[in-house]
Amino acid sequence: MKKSPVSLLLIMTIVGAIFISNAHSTETVTTSKWYTKASSFEKIEEAAKKKDKPYMFFVYTDWCGFCKKMNKKYFSNPEIKQILSKYYRIKINPDKGEEEKALANKKGVNGYPDFRVVHPDGRTIKIHPFRDGGSLKVKAFIRDLKAALKG
Repeated sequence: MKKSPVSLLLIMTIVGAIFISNAHSTETVTTSKWYTKASSFEKIEEAAKKKDKPYMFFVYTDWCGFCKKMNKKYFSNPEIKQILSKYYRIKINPDKGEEEKALANKKGVNGYPDFRVVHPDGRTIKIHPFRDGGSLKVKAFIRDLKAALKG
């Protein structure tokens, strides 16, 4: 049986498309890092629900002074890093793309920074590290974070 180059190309295209589709759909998320693209959001939400664990949702901008402080002072703290390493987390910057902006709007973000703990049942607990223009001490942030994780 003789195969034409066109039919061989068609078969290779179909097999390639199936392979790429499967590779994309089996991509897993881990708790080892912050995800920074809105396109990761659904995967994080789904993974957290499967594990019956909350996830962290952080919205920031490059021009926000309090956001910079949060990244530098809070997220670099060893105790906070250790707590966060057990959970899925995403941080998005609405200024980086339309998907990120749309996700922030969909979630009702109206100021920066916006840090939330989202439970599998949908309960969302906002942590306000910068109340009234001041800032929580790192220990107070840790206390609030632990309380939010317990729900």
